[in-house]
Amino acid sequence: MQLVPRWYEHWTSNLVYDGDMIVLQGQEKVFLSASKESSADVNQQYTKLTFTPTQADRFVLAFRAWLRKFGNSQPDWYGSPSQDALPSTVLSKREMLDRYEQHTLKCSSCRGAHKAFQTLQKVFMGATVVFGATAGIPADVQFRILLGAAALISAALAYAFYDRQKHFVFVDYVHADID
Repeated sequence: MQLVPRWYEHWTSNLVYDGDMIVLQGQEKVFLSASKESSADVNQQYTKLTFTPTQADRFVLAFRAWLRKFGNSQPDWYGSPSQDALPSTVLSKREMLDRYEQHTLKCSSCRGAHKAFQTLQKVFMGATVVFGATAGIPADVQFRILLGAAALISAALAYAFYDRQKHFVFVDYVHADID
């Protein structure tokens, strides 16, 4: 039994992945442009083309060094270098950060939460209609006010579930907006 639902953990980690995806796409463009400008091996120039300041980057640097030493600067499964554009360098931002296709459809936890949010949104939309339609019927003013307030609260909850669903589909990544 988890205290925090798995889908919520995925929400928070997706913010990190989105930022990484933007940076990685930029790096791929740098590598592609460097490989087109020169016939020299781009992997030889890795530390000049990239900024790797953290401890976590040590493993990447060690792997690149191992590839240069033992793998002819590329893994055997890679095949011959191609001058074709890398797939992620031609993706739009919307395609690159499409959480629904890349994650939600494949993750049972997120898929279930997404469906639950859609269902709850519909339930609260229905409740809003029912409360709003019946608010004018009772003769007692206090009961009318209570039904009107219930309609407003259920409308707010329907909107909240609608707004939260986008975390399962697409959230635009703007670095300046991240706290």
